[in-house]
Amino acid sequence: MKEALTKLKMPGALDVLDACLKQKMDNHTFGKTVLEAEILEKEKRASRRRIKNASFSYEREWEQIDPKRNPKIPYAEIKKLSDGAFIKERKNICLMGSIGSGKTHSLISIGRDICRKQHSVLFFTAANLVIKLEESKSENKLSRLMEKLKKVDFLIIDELGFVPFSDNGARLLFDVFATRYQVAPIAISTNLSFEKWTQVFGSIELTAALIDRFTHNCEIFLFDGPSNRLADAKKKKEGGGK
Repeated sequence: MKEALTKLKMPGALDVLDACLKQKMDNHTFGKTVLEAEILEKEKRASRRRIKNASFSYEREWEQIDPKRNPKIPYAEIKKLSDGAFIKERKNICLMGSIGSGKTHSLISIGRDICRKQHSVLFFTAANLVIKLEESKSENKLSRLMEKLKKVDFLIIDELGFVPFSDNGARLLFDVFATRYQVAPIAISTNLSFEKWTQVFGSIELTAALIDRFTHNCEIFLFDGPSNRLADAKKKKEGGGK
């Protein structure tokens, strides 16, 4: 049995085989238990693969967030997004507010949970996405990238507002929003209120059109509070750098 499961590349079934044999299960229960273990293992591997392919900037989970640090931030409501209902509803997400208050951490936590729910996810910083779009255009590969960005179940664009875009970059990013409009959700983290997005996109008309599409079906959460990174740095300093 072990040799057969090894040849069939069924590590999940192998993990439970000895325990099942010791329990002297009937054939139906034995087969069901072994197959369910293999299915679970395949789902775990697929989730790990989707998380890797998403290219998150770092690993973060909800358990690492202390909501008491910033009680004004509705973490409980934001965490509910991890159920993935917004994917079917094609609802965008906007986390807006103070630098270092947990926006990126929250988006990565949501994204990793969405990967575990068998959805595809891509993560970019806004600056890196624009660079990739511009490079793809110059290499005549833009249509391929745009198709990839359109098809992914959940697109995360982090740190919108840190770097202003060129006119060409702004138009390319607008095309991403337009392509996914009412097709699949985008999540944004930004330190800028909407009226300041012209600082990033330049054109008043383009910015207005982009915001109109993005906010048409969107949940907006305000992150009002001190920087977690600054608090951690102060705590580390007070502890003697340990």
